[in-house]
Amino acid sequence: MKNLHRIVFLIIALISVGLMGWAIAVGMAAPDSDKIADVMGMTYQYDENGNEKQDTLGNPIPVVTVEQGIESMGTATINQMRKSDATIYGTTIEKIKNLESKIAECKEKLADKDNKALKEAEDKRTQLMLKGRRATAAEKNELANLNKTIEDLKKLPETLKELEAKVTWDINASDDEKVIAFAKAELAAVQEQVKKATEAIDAKKAVFDPAKKLVEDMCQAANTKIAVVEGREDYAATLDELLASKALNAIQKRQLGGIKATIADYQKLANERRTVLDNETAYEANIPMLENAIAQAQIDQKSIMELGKVISYNIYWLYFLMLFAIVFVCIGFLLNFFQNTGGIAKTIAAVVVVAAVGGAAYFIATNHGWLDGVVLYVTNGVGQPMLDAAGEPIPFGIGNDPETRSVFGASEYMIADVSIWITYLAFAGAAIAALYSSVRGIFK
Repeated sequence: MKNLHRIVFLIIALISVGLMGWAIAVGMAAPDSDKIADVMGMTYQYDENGNEKQDTLGNPIPVVTVEQGIESMGTATINQMRKSDATIYGTTIEKIKNLESKIAECKEKLADKDNKALKEAEDKRTQLMLKGRRATAAEKNELANLNKTIEDLKKLPETLKELEAKVTWDINASDDEKVIAFAKAELAAVQEQVKKATEAIDAKKAVFDPAKKLVEDMCQAANTKIAVVEGREDYAATLDELLASKALNAIQKRQLGGIKATIADYQKLANERRTVLDNETAYEANIPMLENAIAQAQIDQKSIMELGKVISYNIYWLYFLMLFAIVFVCIGFLLNFFQNTGGIAKTIAAVVVVAAVGGAAYFIATNHGWLDGVVLYVTNGVGQPMLDAAGEPIPFGIGNDPETRSVFGASEYMIADVSIWITYLAFAGAAIAALYSSVRGIFK
């Protein structure tokens, strides 16, 4: 029993060191602070796909604890920040949402068995057509729009079939899976365009090749190079240059004039193929870029959620240590009071010193503005808030209202600040005591 208190203190110390080491390791693995500059605050909990969690009634589940808030930041914002490295991600999501919206709209219109919208449009068109020449400009414009609407409504089944053919993912797929599937579908479509463009040129090879050969021969005769327009060989521009050249005679120019239409057709098809080839290269690059961005987002999401967990546990541990310290001081005071009447004054003095240090730390912390509603801003490393595109400071933390956004509540910040200042004051006191003891020992 004599060493029980030492064992207890050893266990507490080992737990504290372990938690501190865990916090350092996880903190170093978390995304850098500059990556968190674009974090948008969250008031609701989110799942691994970045969608709002809902209760049985379909209502979003609010954030009520620090850990939940940080997890929400991890699932709903860290992913998006990392994915912003692949700029195509956001635009692809918009394309997917637009596609799904159009499909839903088509299905809703087709669900109308009585074709009310079509009948109303046709009746309105009939009324306007009866006016004939008496129709105003506005009515004629309305008639043209009605014709387009009626045509679209009649083509709804065909349109729906075309739209659904673009959906290459499972209905329950995550946004990440949809983005990759959509990017692959776009690549396949572009590759099909490349194939058709090449086939179109090959189909006229017997006509195009002699025409190109004639242009090349005339370039050699006139000592002229094939023109390059926007980084591409342009036979049409070369032909115009040759026709204006004084190096060719009238017969040669008549020969060139005879193939002008053929060269124009070839150049049009060649430009179309070059465009789709460029698109193919871009879409091929998009897929690995998206895959890498999503993979890194998952790593960052995991690390930020671990960071939230370790911060939460450390806060709870701090609460325990504070309570333990208070109980320990109270028990020590009572034991001294009943067992050592001569040491009461020293005990009271020690309690007063501890209370004074705690009070001083609290007073300093209160002047740092840790109050409910205080806005924290992401800084640029030299104490200045970072600004958004509109030139406004970027608030950091949880909450959609920038006036009340914060990562932790004011009490958590206050506790952390007080504990830091108690440490500072304790070090200062220890240094003064050591200095006093040394000086006193010299002159004794």
